[in-house]
Amino acid sequence: MTRTGKIVTISLVLLAVAGAVALKNLRGGDVKEVEIQTVAKHVITPTILASGSLTYQTEIRMVSEVMGRVKSLYVKEGDLVKQGDVLLRLDPATMQAQVDALEAGLRQSRLAIDRQRVAADTLETKWKRFQQLRQSGVIDANSYDDIRSQNEQAKVELSSSMQMAMQTQAQLKQAREQLAKTELRAPISGRVTQLTIKVGETAVPSVTSIAGSDLLIIADTSNLYAEVNVNETDVARVVPGQTAKIVPAAFSDQSWEGTVETVAVSPRQIAGQGKSYPVKIRLKPSATLQFHTGMSCRAEIATRGTNADAVVAVPVQAVKYEESTDRDAPAKSSIFVVKDGRAKQRSVETDIADDAFIAIPKGLAAGEQIVVGPARVLRFLRDNERVKPAPVVEEAPAVRGAKAP
Repeated sequence: MTRTGKIVTISLVLLAVAGAVALKNLRGGDVKEVEIQTVAKHVITPTILASGSLTYQTEIRMVSEVMGRVKSLYVKEGDLVKQGDVLLRLDPATMQAQVDALEAGLRQSRLAIDRQRVAADTLETKWKRFQQLRQSGVIDANSYDDIRSQNEQAKVELSSSMQMAMQTQAQLKQAREQLAKTELRAPISGRVTQLTIKVGETAVPSVTSIAGSDLLIIADTSNLYAEVNVNETDVARVVPGQTAKIVPAAFSDQSWEGTVETVAVSPRQIAGQGKSYPVKIRLKPSATLQFHTGMSCRAEIATRGTNADAVVAVPVQAVKYEESTDRDAPAKSSIFVVKDGRAKQRSVETDIADDAFIAIPKGLAAGEQIVVGPARVLRFLRDNERVKPAPVVEEAPAVRGAKAP
C-alpha cells in the first residue's frame, strides 16, 4: 500500500470513530448537564407595546386676541403661576385712545338726549294745549297740524339719539374689552413650560402658528401623563384601569408606573402608517426621574384581568418549536420532561405568554420536572437522552477590605 493510501485509510477510520462518538452522544450515551426546574402555576401578564410621548394633563397655549407690542413681561420659563396672575401686558395706548374717544362721544350723546328730551316735553305740553284750543275753535286746523307734526318729529329725534347712544355704549363696551385683553392673565394654576415672546416684540392674534401668535404655554404639572399610540389590532385588549410601565427615551434603565385612564374612541391616521388609537396613561410621581413634556417614551401595558387565576406555566425558553409538515398548521410545541434521569420530549399546547412565562393548558402538570436550559444544550437535546442537573455556580463572597479592581 502506498503512503497516500495509508493516509486516506487512517482519515476514514478517524472519521468513523468521530461519527460513532457523535451518534452515541445524540442517542444518550453521555449524560448532559441541564438546568432543571419544577413546573408551577403562575399568573400570566401579557403586555402590549406602544410608543408615544410624555405630556401633562392640561397644557394651554396662550395667544393674544389683540395686536400690540409687548410692554411688560412678568414671568420667565419654568415659573409657577396661580390662576389670575398677570403674565404680560401689551402697550395699551391705541386701545386706551379708542376708549377715551368713545367715552367722550357717549357723554356728548347723553347731553344731546337731555336737550332733545326738554324740547320734546315742551312740544308735548304745547300740543296738549293746542288740542283744547282746537276743540274750542280758537285755532285753525293748519296750526294744529303743524304743532302736532313738530311734537311727533321731536319724539322720533329723541328716540334716534337714544339708539345712537346705545350703539356708542356697545362700542365702548367692546373697546374696553379689547383694552382688558392687552393684559394677559393665567387661566389655570401651573408652570410656564414655554415662553416664545419677548418685550418689544409684537403679539399677533392668529389661530395659526405664525411669528408672534404663540406667546407662552402653561401646563398643570400636578398630573403627569404618557400619551401613546396603540395599534388597532391591540386596542381591543386595552381598557381603563390596566397597569403600565413607561420607559422614557432619556432614561432607558428607569421607568414610571402608570394606570390607563382613557382609550380614544376614534383612531388617529398617520400618513404612511396604519391606524392607531391614543391612550392616556396617568403616571405615578417619581422622586428619581425628571419629567420633560414632549419626551419620547415607550409603554408596556399589562392586559391581564384584575381577577386572573394562576395557571400552569413554564419559562418561555423551555418550549421547543418545530415546523409542521402542513404549511397551514401551526408549529408544534414540545417540552423536555425529566424522568428517571432522562429527558422525555412531550408535545404540549401553549396559550398566552408574558415576558417570562408561557401558559401550558394541556400536556403538563404542576410539580413535574422540566429542562429549561442552557440554550446551547436545549437546542440540540433529543428525546430519551440522559441528563443531570447542572451544578449551581455560587458567587464567591467579597473579602472584607479588598479593593474593587
